[in-house]
Amino acid sequence: MTDRRTASPEHDQYGLLAAHGFDEAFFGLWVERDDLDELAGLLRLDPRSGRDVRLIEEAATMTDWSVPLEEKDSLWIGPHSPGWSVVISTSGPETGGWCLSSGNRGMLMVDWHREIDGLSDLAYYRDGNLVAEVPALPSGELLPGQLFEPYAQGLPRDGDPNEGDERLAHAFLTIVGRMTGRFLDGDWFRTPGRAHRFPLVDTHG
Repeated sequence: MTDRRTASPEHDQYGLLAAHGFDEAFFGLWVERDDLDELAGLLRLDPRSGRDVRLIEEAATMTDWSVPLEEKDSLWIGPHSPGWSVVISTSGPETGGWCLSSGNRGMLMVDWHREIDGLSDLAYYRDGNLVAEVPALPSGELLPGQLFEPYAQGLPRDGDPNEGDERLAHAFLTIVGRMTGRFLDGDWFRTPGRAHRFPLVDTHG
């Protein structure tokens, strides 16, 4: 049996998300919970706004870039692997999702906004606290640190001046897949889940 800490995904993880429209912006939370209603409640989402849909279908709405990023309010919640669920959006809820790691649950966060601040650090939360992170260095250099090191074996460590963000995003998502027991693939995008609307922040005073 392959050790999942050294397993490799079939597809480039960033490339797969980019192919589904998430090249400009992506916000993902992998949460150590499997009750989707509980997740929606912790995020203070209106249960009446929920509708059953696969991510591959909701992604088309999320990544319609004719709608300004600050006006996007779609968020998708679905199962990921045994004991883990995932929250996907292009901007994320105002709560930031920190509450999802309450009760000594783990949570991993990967996100980027290409035109604003690029790739953000890979973050691991537990019980509402930031436990560890991998810096999103502009050079693309991978510095996993003690907690993530066992899950970073075989991944490129050197920087890449041309594709640093993309390669590092793939590395972050590979680490997440190893820690949660599932990589992104076509079936992952076709998983039934639930889309919600979340309240937008009033930026006009």
